[in-house]
Amino acid sequence: VIYDPMTGTTACALRGEGAWMDTEGRRRDLRVAASVPVDEMSGVVKWRFLPDAIRRRVHAALPKLAAGFDLRCAAHEYRLAASGNCHFLVYGKLMPWDHAPGVLLHREAGGYAAQFDGGAYHVGRTEGGLICAPDAESWAALAAAFGCV
Repeated sequence: VIYDPMTGTTACALRGEGAWMDTEGRRRDLRVAASVPVDEMSGVVKWRFLPDAIRRRVHAALPKLAAGFDLRCAAHEYRLAASGNCHFLVYGKLMPWDHAPGVLLHREAGGYAAQFDGGAYHVGRTEGGLICAPDAESWAALAAAFGCV
């Protein structure tokens, strides 16, 4: 559950049961954005917490994207991606209170997430970076663009 007190909406997910947005008792299913080429992708790039070597590669890759931005709030960013309003999320710092609910929401909305090394996200790892994308192929294209794998 990721609640937004300003709008009164709640993004919900249950493993194996999908993701949805609840607004005053009305339910709307969530779905990540469709896969597009990297140069058409827009999304969140949290470069501040990336290790220096990776940060330089990510900065160098930004012109390959349609847009990169940072809302400075993982909860809102995961809601944005799970509802199909951006294509990807890139994080360097992986605090479980941000990413455990976010990765579940994103996955249940049809997305794919893996750490920079290609390994599955694990709540016990707070380092190693994370890319969330519409699917595995989009993840691989972003990881290649950022020089992660």
